[in-house]
Amino acid sequence: MRATDDIIAEARRRHEEGRFGAAADLLLEAFRRTPDRPELSRELGILMRTLGDAEGAVAYLKRAWHHRPDDALTVAELVLSLHELGRPGEAVQVMLASLDAGLDESIFADCVAEQA
Repeated sequence: MRATDDIIAEARRRHEEGRFGAAADLLLEAFRRTPDRPELSRELGILMRTLGDAEGAVAYLKRAWHHRPDDALTVAELVLSLHELGRPGEAVQVMLASLDAGLDESIFADCVAEQA
C-alpha cells in the first residue's frame, strides 16, 4: 500500500493537470481503506470544491476539520466553501473554534489567498 503522502502528491498532480476523475479515483480508493486520515478527507474536499460541489466539499472538509481543527489548509477550504454556500455564520464559528484550537493566523491567511 502506498503512503498517504505519496497518494496525495499524485492526486494533486492529476488535479493540476485537470484530470479530476483520476484524482478522485485515487483519493477515494485510499479513503475507503483508511477513512480516518484527515489528509484524505481534506484533499477530497478540495477536489469537490474545484468541481463546484461546495456541499460535497463541506462534508469532506468538516470530517477533516474535526480531526485537525488547527490545520490551516483545511480551515481555509472549509471557510471558503461555507462562504460560497452563503453560510457566513457557520464559517465564523469554524474560524473561532479553529483559533481556539491553535490555528496559526498567518498560515491561514496565506492558505486563503492561495485558495481563493
